Amino acid sequence: MKNIIEKLDASITLHIISLIAILFFAAASNANAAQQGDNARINRYVVAVSANYGGQGRPVLRYAESDAKSFAKVLGEMGGVQAGNVVLVKEPGVAALQKQLDGLDAKIAQGKNAAGRNEVLFYYSGHADEKGLRLGNEVYAWKELRKRIDAMNADVKIAVIDACGSGAITRLKGGVAVPAFMVDQSSDMKGYAFITSSTQDESSQESDKLKGSFFTHSLVSGLRGAGDLSGDGKVTLSEAYQFAFNETLQRTEKTMGGAQHPSRDMNLAGTGDVVMTDLRSTSAGLELDEDVDGRLFIRDEKGELVAELYKKAGRAMSLGFPAGKYTVRLERPAEFSEAVVTLQNNRREKLSHRQFAAVSAEKTTLRGEIGGLRDCTAGDSIACSLDSLDHNGKYRVTFNAVDSDKDPRKGIQIGVFVAEADDYMLGTQLSLIANVARKEMHGLQVTDIYNGANAHFEGAQISGMINYAQSFDGAQIASTLNIAGKNSSGAQISSTANFIADSLNGAQVSPALNYAGQADVQVTAAMNIAGEAGVQVSAAMNIAGESDVQVTAAMNIAGKAGAQVTAAMNIAGTVEDAQVSTMNIAGRAIGRQIGIVNICGTCESTPIGLINIVGNGVWSVTSAVNEMGALGLSLHLGTAYLFTAFEGTREFEKGSNFKHFSDMYETGLGIGTQFGKYGNHFELEYMFLNAREGFGMDTDEDDINFHHRLRLGFVHKLFPGFGMTVGGTLNIVSEGNADKVIVKPRSEYHDDFSANGHNARWWPGFYAGLTVGRF
Repeated sequence: MKNIIEKLDASITLHIISLIAILFFAAASNANAAQQGDNARINRYVVAVSANYGGQGRPVLRYAESDAKSFAKVLGEMGGVQAGNVVLVKEPGVAALQKQLDGLDAKIAQGKNAAGRNEVLFYYSGHADEKGLRLGNEVYAWKELRKRIDAMNADVKIAVIDACGSGAITRLKGGVAVPAFMVDQSSDMKGYAFITSSTQDESSQESDKLKGSFFTHSLVSGLRGAGDLSGDGKVTLSEAYQFAFNETLQRTEKTMGGAQHPSRDMNLAGTGDVVMTDLRSTSAGLELDEDVDGRLFIRDEKGELVAELYKKAGRAMSLGFPAGKYTVRLERPAEFSEAVVTLQNNRREKLSHRQFAAVSAEKTTLRGEIGGLRDCTAGDSIACSLDSLDHNGKYRVTFNAVDSDKDPRKGIQIGVFVAEADDYMLGTQLSLIANVARKEMHGLQVTDIYNGANAHFEGAQISGMINYAQSFDGAQIASTLNIAGKNSSGAQISSTANFIADSLNGAQVSPALNYAGQADVQVTAAMNIAGEAGVQVSAAMNIAGESDVQVTAAMNIAGKAGAQVTAAMNIAGTVEDAQVSTMNIAGRAIGRQIGIVNICGTCESTPIGLINIVGNGVWSVTSAVNEMGALGLSLHLGTAYLFTAFEGTREFEKGSNFKHFSDMYETGLGIGTQFGKYGNHFELEYMFLNAREGFGMDTDEDDINFHHRLRLGFVHKLFPGFGMTVGGTLNIVSEGNADKVIVKPRSEYHDDFSANGHNARWWPGFYAGLTVGRF
């Protein structure tokens, strides 16, 4: 017995020693793990990019920037991202975005020596296609984007791309889904993960109701706690992705854009499961009880929707939000209720089903034939309602003396006198007196007197007298008057006048008057008037604040014009290309003026014409005496590159010591150019003069010599506006219509010759005088 007791004591002692050893090693192991956990701290960085503008021809988005801010905000509040590690990039070009990524890469590289793992989360909301991100009019190719993100100085790279066709980036490496592609600070996972809002050939959609995109809204809701499927108070990106996938698909199945399928591509190695958000880290929280069942819409004090989710009964759910007052709406089949809850810091409020109070359902725009078959989730009630009417409405034909319909309709409406539609209309209205559409109409209106569309009209209005549409896409054809109030696209054709208060992307054609705030093309026999016009063509007058091209037989007037062409007169504040007319007038001419008379305050191109008056050019008068003993007065107009010259001279009577003039006159015109531009300069000039004896009614018009003169001279500026001129000339005079050559230098040093029976004379000459004006 004693031996048995001794053996039991020894056994118990051995077990106690073993237990102590186990506890010791466990404590050491836990301490070591704790130390490793401290060393494995996550350094997380966020780059959130928004691009509402995707280039010409693409619709401008409304919520890309707010989506990017929402994504960054939830990670800052619940994802452990420091404020200094968040980079918001708005409407960048390719080079600007690359610069931001390079800057973040350098920042991460500087902190590489610090303990822990570096993670980069790249988010993009905007336009994209199969080629890449559409940054304005530039494209950031998918291949280059993946290459840049892969090269970041981080252990884990995650890209979330909310854009049309964004699934193309996951196609580059197969798009194979693997579980647990995010890891928390206890893991050693490295690599990349790409998550996209749609597949390669799908459109990603945004909603006016949500004030954001379906995908990002669902993803953020999941990160706030709705995606915590395990109920451990943490949300991994795999959980958030699965939640976003289900919500996005469900919310877009009935939209006009069609079902949207998020996709993913991962290449990560390691163990564990990274936590993207920790509900326990938020300043305030909302606990949804097990008995809450239905779709929940949670709005903040400003009425903005901050989270949306579907919750099933049977399990509780935690959500994280900043402190504040929130309205929670619960929707179930034929049942709507609301609860108001105030969240406080360091406290979690519990919300159960009994705290919700019943409310009435919101009114919708879907009624009548449209019914409730269409879910206008995108918030575009007009487009959605018309689409629903097109697919679900019954085609009807009605005929009455006055046919009036207050419900949405599809088909043909015939009124002997009047056809009237008070709601959406798809089809045709026919009447003798008037057709009236009070809301959006797509189709055809035909009447003898009046067609009226009080909202947007798409199709054709044909009337014997007047067509009116608030705005239209299509055509207005009337014998008297077409009127549109707002931005429209198409054509207005009338036998009298067309009028549009705003802009027309199209053409106005009439014999009398076209008026538009903005128009692409205006054609009339009388007058075109536009604030801004592409092309104006008329027989009488074109008037525009700004016009690309004006063509008329009489007069063009524009504040700013590209090109003006007319037979009579062009007037413009600024001309960019050209003015061609008998007379051209411009405050500033960037292009060239071509006409008989050209006038411009500032000319950047030399005008071509007979009389060119240029404010910043040449306008000067020269009085000079030449070798013929004649006093001349010449006028130069134009620019230093090309000026026209007008001259008149009269010889002094020989032997009178320059006291009396003889009967020899010369008048003519010429062209010239200056070397050295303005101030002191040389000038080369050719002048053609008619020389005659006598001046007046008794002068024989046929008794004229033709005098050709080429002269090279120099003008020296004595002070502004006044200078001395001197130079030499080469003169050739033929008998012209006279019987002999009567022009010669004062000294007898000329040489006579003849050609083809005509006598001529030549000699070198000189001149000297004074010049005043701008030269």
